[in-house]
Amino acid sequence: MTRAEMGDAVRVYYKAVLENESIAEGTSEGEPFEFSVGDPTVREMFTKIVLGMEEGDKRSVVLKPEDAFGVYNSEYVVEIGRDKFPPDAPLEIGTRMEVQSDPDGTPIDVSVKAVTDQIVTLDANHSLAGETITLTVQLVEVM
Repeated sequence: MTRAEMGDAVRVYYKAVLENESIAEGTSEGEPFEFSVGDPTVREMFTKIVLGMEEGDKRSVVLKPEDAFGVYNSEYVVEIGRDKFPPDAPLEIGTRMEVQSDPDGTPIDVSVKAVTDQIVTLDANHSLAGETITLTVQLVEVM
């Protein structure tokens, strides 16, 4: 069997389960997640788990927030005047959108946390920030 090594392209099935046993995210059967082991654009937790696995292997690990989707950071929550948004902007609680905040125009993914007539509160934390998760990964294929 082929063992996953740094730089290999792999396909995996995965499931992230919260402490309350609800499924936070994952792949569905038939649609594996593809990535290159060690790719800096993919969460490091995937590389740590898959590295050294053989095709068909399955691993489950419990990840603290700092090893999963990050610790919730209140500095990532900002209030912006409602007048900064177009009148038809979809500003419902939970709506995800991209905003441009830094000088070079890099988009940031945020969710709407609260809305009043005057203020929109945006949260740039990952939706699973602060959560301990159990991540189960099955290595389907090393390509």
